[in-house]
Amino acid sequence: MVAHSRTLASTWVSIFVALGSICCGYSLAITSTTLTQPSFVEYMGLDKNKHAAALDGTTNGMFIVGCFIGSMLSTFAPELLGRKLVVFLGTLIATVGGALQAGSVNMTMFIIFRLVAGLGVGSLFSTIPLYQSEISPPDSRGMTVGFHGIFVTLGYTLSNWVGVGFFHVNAKGAQWRLPLAIQAIPSLICAMGVLFMPESPRWLVSQDRGDDARKVIQRLHHSRGIENNAFIERELLQIQEQHQLAQSRRVGWKEMFTVPSNRRRLMIGVFIMFCSQFTATMIVAIYNPLLYGFLGHSTNQQLLFTAGYSTVSFAGNFLNGMTLDWVGRVTALRMGWAGCALGLVGICASLGTFTSTHSHASAISTIVFLYLHILMYSMNIDVTTYVYVSEIFPNESRSKGLSISVASYFVILCTQLESGASALDAIGWKLILIYLCFLVVACVPLFLYCPETKNKSLEEIGAIFGDEVTHIPLEITKDTELADVVEIHQVENMAEK
Repeated sequence: MVAHSRTLASTWVSIFVALGSICCGYSLAITSTTLTQPSFVEYMGLDKNKHAAALDGTTNGMFIVGCFIGSMLSTFAPELLGRKLVVFLGTLIATVGGALQAGSVNMTMFIIFRLVAGLGVGSLFSTIPLYQSEISPPDSRGMTVGFHGIFVTLGYTLSNWVGVGFFHVNAKGAQWRLPLAIQAIPSLICAMGVLFMPESPRWLVSQDRGDDARKVIQRLHHSRGIENNAFIERELLQIQEQHQLAQSRRVGWKEMFTVPSNRRRLMIGVFIMFCSQFTATMIVAIYNPLLYGFLGHSTNQQLLFTAGYSTVSFAGNFLNGMTLDWVGRVTALRMGWAGCALGLVGICASLGTFTSTHSHASAISTIVFLYLHILMYSMNIDVTTYVYVSEIFPNESRSKGLSISVASYFVILCTQLESGASALDAIGWKLILIYLCFLVVACVPLFLYCPETKNKSLEEIGAIFGDEVTHIPLEITKDTELADVVEIHQVENMAEK
């Protein structure tokens, strides 16, 4: 394994690009308060429209459709244009979409620009962790890629507290237009600054720009000092040699499904993103206000409980990102899924009791278990999914694999948005029991099939999946010949349990 230490340069770059992640979380969540603002309902004529519920569903659905399309476009755009330019375009589209949502004069315009914003957000969901993973040293990649998940949750939390604050604003237009406009601020700042950030050295090598890649590595790791020149050359050589290997096994769409190692990665990526949403976290988050209303709380209390819920989520995500390089990816997922299962058991028991007795104690215990559930999810799963899925794919298929995995997230999210309300009306709290059963079953392949990847370079992770990888001696300099230092070997059966 390459000897690495954390540097401020790569950390600050990862933090800055995560401004786009704030936009993702904020845009995803802002309609949960916007669609209930009295002035928005009145201005858009929803109070007199018998199809108001359907329009609300279409608003959310079109945003998710945009996210899905944006994430699928990111299967090839980062390879053609580079990581930086795709992040720039994503933030620009999200900015335009957010600004014009705030300026909407009818529901048709509002829905159209929810779709536009979704295109940008979907692209950012895929490309930001891709970029972060490729500029990060192995021993801090969990933290640096984790900033994506942390800042997504920060955006979600901000949208809830902004919704609480503007609920009490009397100026009718400002009550919903200003919260919508705020989503464009972090994406605009990110768009203005991203072009000045370094490009991914792995993408530069793939474009035969080795000298530029060396400059980027030096820029990202300058705080290591002169004595670490050998590290810089070793890092560059490993990337170059791994790219040469990749040239002999070009990965198109067919190879993603027919080559066993690629197929295994794709199955794991989709499984992790898909099943992490079957922890019931999203369905609970979407219908949080309804749950609090069912428990007997006022509209203002519902907003406060929802904002507190998202604040706990942000705190948990922060802890997840800061500890992930120590805990490990798969270990965190195991603890998170087990903890979420425990929380769901408590929610089911408490809601079932409240439905029968309407006791104050069962109402309180329901809220306690809701908060416990989101704490276990955010402390172990939310950040980890983006980190793990962004690093298991090799350079030649990383954008495809990551984007498909993220697209599966939006598929299940869209399904939950469309069917969740009907399912809750039909079977009530028993819907959460279905999620609990699914989660328990999903724990089996997580424990048996998913290898640990912490503290390994992106190239070294390939060995876990049986890829041909490069081995670079530690002590090298800029003048060392490639033929003298590169040993190519096949590593088999190295999957870590």
